[in-house]
Amino acid sequence: MGHSATDLNETRILLYYCFTPIDDPTAVMLWQRALCEQLELKGRILISKHGINGTVGGSLASCKQYVRRTREFPGFKKMEFKWSAGSADDFP
Repeated sequence: MGHSATDLNETRILLYYCFTPIDDPTAVMLWQRALCEQLELKGRILISKHGINGTVGGSLASCKQYVRRTREFPGFKKMEFKWSAGSADDFP
């Protein structure tokens, strides 16, 4: 899927949480880590058997793709994301 120059040059931060049962938090953590590395997103994500809470940042294109792919997980289908100005540089 192609992205506009704006999507690749602009940056955003995503803030989100979702209370939903997670049978295997370790598997979800590994999936989220791989997804963020692939999309070059940085941030912090907390995952437990009770749900997910995260803040990640990067290019607008990567953030859009992250939202789409994260919602593929059955418990996260209706998760809402808050968009904010910022970038991956906001995270150490």
